[in-house]
Amino acid sequence: MWTAGRDGVRIAFEVVGRGDPLVLLHGFFGDRTTWRLGGHVEALAASHRLVLIDARGHGESDAPFDAGSYRIERQVDDVIAVLDSLEIDRAAMWGASMGGTIGLRLLGRHPSRLTKLIAGGAHALRASADPEEVARETEVLRTEGTAPFVGWLERQGVVPSWFRDLVKAADPHALAALTTALAEQEEVLDALALTSVPVLLVAGERDARIAAIRRTAAEIPGAELVELPGCGHLDAFVRTDLVLPVVQRFLCG
Repeated sequence: MWTAGRDGVRIAFEVVGRGDPLVLLHGFFGDRTTWRLGGHVEALAASHRLVLIDARGHGESDAPFDAGSYRIERQVDDVIAVLDSLEIDRAAMWGASMGGTIGLRLLGRHPSRLTKLIAGGAHALRASADPEEVARETEVLRTEGTAPFVGWLERQGVVPSWFRDLVKAADPHALAALTTALAEQEEVLDALALTSVPVLLVAGERDARIAAIRRTAAEIPGAELVELPGCGHLDAFVRTDLVLPVVQRFLCG
């Protein structure tokens, strides 16, 4: 299925399972199939109506090449557009990495649309990326594609073969534009400090963003932070043996 964002970009999604709605939004390099390949759908579909979304630039969604199309507020609007198309007023959301970043911004802007939020490997602080590093990454994507980033991911931990294949198949020009846009995201801690929506943050203790994630957890009333021992950034998604029990407990609580 598809719906259109406010700017006309088509967003692909699918719905599986039954129960209370739960939006699943993947991370950078991924698409909605990561939730099936990782075993998340199999574990959650019996208890939740899962809404799996391809973020713009990924999977079957449209993939514009201009950075402005990937501003966080537009990606937040895409999730709202999918919920509206399904006539879902409120849903829980699990966002992985970039998906968690979008989820935190959605909570800051539209708290009435979420019942619970799980953000894996994500924080709500202003982007702190080095502009020169961002420029290097975008140039690599445009000239060499996504293959060089497989090695970068493997230096941080184990990368499943199915995820490696997705990285190699991703659109490098769309991801170059997205990289630029993500480097310009604003902080939303002030808005999140007012929320009453339950929030779970999950992160590997070796994640390079762990300090920002801890600060985010400290600023959100009642937020729970679970740090996975010995784990890196990608593990907060692919280590379902560690993550799913934590998430299922939170969703059922």
